[in-house]
Amino acid sequence: MLNVDIIGKLVPNVLTLIVQLCSTLVLFLLAKKFLWKSVSGFLDKRQEKMQADLTASETARREAQSDREAAAKQLSDASGKAEEIVNAAVKEAQSEKDQILAQAAKEADQEKQKAHEQIELERSRMYAGMRREMVDVAMAAASKLIGEKSGADLDRQAIDEFVKEASGHDE
Repeated sequence: MLNVDIIGKLVPNVLTLIVQLCSTLVLFLLAKKFLWKSVSGFLDKRQEKMQADLTASETARREAQSDREAAAKQLSDASGKAEEIVNAAVKEAQSEKDQILAQAAKEADQEKQKAHEQIELERSRMYAGMRREMVDVAMAAASKLIGEKSGADLDRQAIDEFVKEASGHDE
């Protein structure tokens, strides 16, 4: 069977323990003397860098928030200006439309008046032509009946007066 000293293995040797504690103390003192300043300087610099990064990120976040608010305000202003421009354009277009319609109505009235005057002129020409025809027919009939040509001018005047008088009652 195997003979293993379990107690010897579990309890350390006192001399070994003291040597290990002394060597650990010497290592600690050497590390403190030569490494402590550089390690603590490195850790301080690291902490300062981390703090600077946090400050920079907070500043960047605030600037981004400010830029976002400014962009939203500019968008709102631009939207308002665009709406004003559209409203002004609509008003201008409505005004122009009203002017065009008024001009068209005026021109239509002028054309209507012109056509009415033309119709009246044609009507008076037609009446004058009918009177001449009636006078000529009456003169021809009268000259055939009477057979005289000497009083033709006098007869023509009398018939003209008669026709004017008759047409004055018709109108």
